[in-house]
Amino acid sequence: MQKAKIILGAGGLVFGVLLCELILHLAYPQVYRRPEVWRYDPDLGWGHVPNGAGRLVSPEFDVEMRISATGLRDREFAVGKAEGTRRIAFYGDSFVEGWGVAIEAAVSRRLEACLQQKGERVEVANYGVAGYGTDQALLYFEKNGWRFSPDDVVMFFYGNDLWNNAARKGIGAERGFKPYFRQLPDGKLHLRGVPVRKSVFWDRDLSALPLPRRLDRYLSQHWHLYRLGQKALQPEIKPAQQQAFYEGLYGVDEGGRFDPAWSLTGRLLGKFKESIERRGARPIVVYVPSIVQIENDNWATKRDLHGLVGEFDLQKPNAKLAHFAAHYGLRLIDLHAAFAERAASETLYWRDSHWNEAGHALAGQVLCGELAQGTP
Repeated sequence: MQKAKIILGAGGLVFGVLLCELILHLAYPQVYRRPEVWRYDPDLGWGHVPNGAGRLVSPEFDVEMRISATGLRDREFAVGKAEGTRRIAFYGDSFVEGWGVAIEAAVSRRLEACLQQKGERVEVANYGVAGYGTDQALLYFEKNGWRFSPDDVVMFFYGNDLWNNAARKGIGAERGFKPYFRQLPDGKLHLRGVPVRKSVFWDRDLSALPLPRRLDRYLSQHWHLYRLGQKALQPEIKPAQQQAFYEGLYGVDEGGRFDPAWSLTGRLLGKFKESIERRGARPIVVYVPSIVQIENDNWATKRDLHGLVGEFDLQKPNAKLAHFAAHYGLRLIDLHAAFAERAASETLYWRDSHWNEAGHALAGQVLCGELAQGTP
């Protein structure tokens, strides 16, 4: 009798766990899974695995990530540019890479298709890599820019690039070390942190991990209930860190606490421009608006959630970019107005703050109008 009760209790427990897992899977998914398509790079910190492939899974999407032989999340391009063909290269982070959408729906493909419909012979290459700031995008261009022979190089800037540029390690999904620049007293930039030190984050030999770590990794990537428990137990980001993150981007900052980070970012954009023009291409900067700038409810929620205090100006990054563009002679395309207008009738972002398919489509549409041949 006692044995039967134990078996019945264990069966009930297993049934309850499986039922909870099914409910979470259908109504409130938790699993997040990264494909093995990024790897350590001694020059850039990390980059794509040539010919890598896998699926990027989150509670909101499940998309294929496929990398070309030359390391792009894109198709293969000929080394030589065909006569009469215009080439445009996109540089930036996960927004350019197309986080959460199929590559066919990414902004680079949207622009290419639109320009081709206007009769242009054009190729648009996606050099975006998740987690890159302006500094790594600049170094990536200088390392591989000659391969594509671009006529136009488009540098995308998203708010957290400010912190990527100032950091010695990745601040997003990437936690490895990275190259970084420091501004000298004379204003020149000095590259540091190279060759980049390899961290355990990039140890992909999973068979060498202890069994508990391998089991933890498997369960967190495949079991919604386990992942929910992980999220409940993981430590929260300290309020002071959240305050600094948003204050630097949007705070009035009368004391100039964050001026060095902004100055470094401006100088990096200027250096990027010089490097592009030295290779005979035209530089263009695109400002990517953040979800808090577009969705009022999202900003209100974040202020309450993180207990943010002080005065904020959500147009501060736009003003900073406009100042840098004027100072360094850069063409700036600010997507904010178009996104703010469209957001009244359409959702443009995933809840993880990246563009969804509609966001990529709108960005491609705006850029098409700005970059079509004959546009001043």
